[in-house]
Amino acid sequence: MEFTLSLFILLIGIMYGFANKGAEDYLHILFKGLKVGLVLGIIVGIIALLVSGLTEGIAAGIGVGLIAGFAGSFLFVIMMLVVTVTFIVGVLIGDILEKVLRK
Repeated sequence: MEFTLSLFILLIGIMYGFANKGAEDYLHILFKGLKVGLVLGIIVGIIALLVSGLTEGIAAGIGVGLIAGFAGSFLFVIMMLVVTVTFIVGVLIGDILEKVLRK
């Protein structure tokens, strides 16, 4: 499943790089992906805090929820970084294909 998702993201990146004329700003794409990952990671962390607090009682759930929330947020940001880098590699391949095929 993970390989299929990575391959799908890579293909989307290739199509994006090939469809847009000229070279892309890879650093801008990376920072944009990191911002999205950070925001989504914080949202997932807050949801984990709330769900854990509701399922385990308020007092015990806050401690467990904080740990789960921070861990979930961190892992989600790392996952978004991997997805963004995979997309950027696809965009780079798409740019190379564009240069070769449109000469």
